[in-house]
Amino acid sequence: MNPAAGPPGAPPAAFGTAATAAPGARDAAVIRLDGVSRVYLMGESQVRALDDVTLAIARGDFVAIMGPSGSGKSTLLNVLGCLDTPTSGTYRLDGEAVESLTEDQLAEVRQRKIGFVFQSYHLIGRMTAARNVELPLIFAGEETQARREKVRVALEAVGLTPRTHHRPDQLSGGERQRVGIARAMVMRPSILLADEPTGNLDTRSGDEIVALLETLNRGGLTLVLVTHDPRIAEHARRVLRMRDGSIENDTEVHP
Repeated sequence: MNPAAGPPGAPPAAFGTAATAAPGARDAAVIRLDGVSRVYLMGESQVRALDDVTLAIARGDFVAIMGPSGSGKSTLLNVLGCLDTPTSGTYRLDGEAVESLTEDQLAEVRQRKIGFVFQSYHLIGRMTAARNVELPLIFAGEETQARREKVRVALEAVGLTPRTHHRPDQLSGGERQRVGIARAMVMRPSILLADEPTGNLDTRSGDEIVALLETLNRGGLTLVLVTHDPRIAEHARRVLRMRDGSIENDTEVHP
């Protein structure tokens, strides 16, 4: 990992622990699902993308979700990120029932508590790295000078200061994903959800991204990551294996 991202074991300076638990504070479930199902109508048929999922994730944990295509991994991540809502069951985030929240309240939760990192980066091509990272702060209504300072520090934390004014097409895949992580973390969420964050990267770039995510987790961030790669899953504390919308195995890899 680029040394600008900070020494091993130290949280990147941009993100700190202001919105996260103290390192090692894993005694409370920040995420709790009880009997959650998600059913979609496909013509006259019903597809149970999630089937009676019960799950608790402790504050500060690092959980990897694995399973074949169609097993429900991405649907589970969308539910955890309040991008989708359960058809039945209960989802409590920080002790609050998500299904009771209005659309505006859900948007606030996504903005303040949850960061998202995607396999395909989801950067805006015509904007520079700095502008892409700045977008969440603009939507949050932050004052111009304050948000630009946060962007500067965020890009420094992921080792991209020299690339601040580069557009995505001028960046490597690993650099684009670092921009994505900086954007996800600039609001200092307490939870980061990552959907195949190394899926489009070569082995070396993927290892650098995992190292950066591990550093954030050591700083107290709750990290939930979907991956097909067993090498990536080995870095997690817990590995959930899904099949047919259910969790068939929940293993603590690194107690």
